[in-house]
Amino acid sequence: ARTALDGPAGAPALTKAPEPPAAPVPPPADDHDVLLRRLRELGELHRAGVLTDEEFSTAKQAILSRM
Repeated sequence: ARTALDGPAGAPALTKAPEPPAAPVPPPADDHDVLLRRLRELGELHRAGVLTDEEFSTAKQAILSRM
């Protein structure tokens, strides 16, 4: 069966070279500052008793994974 990548009869099939994986891009400094500020806010909410240990830990891990 022929596919869209098959060349004319008797010609080799065309293949696309795989693209190299994109290098991870570090977040801009502004984003980093925003994340640090959010961590401080979470710490304050946790100390004030607004967030449980579990809520604080979950939110903290979510922020740290974005850094």
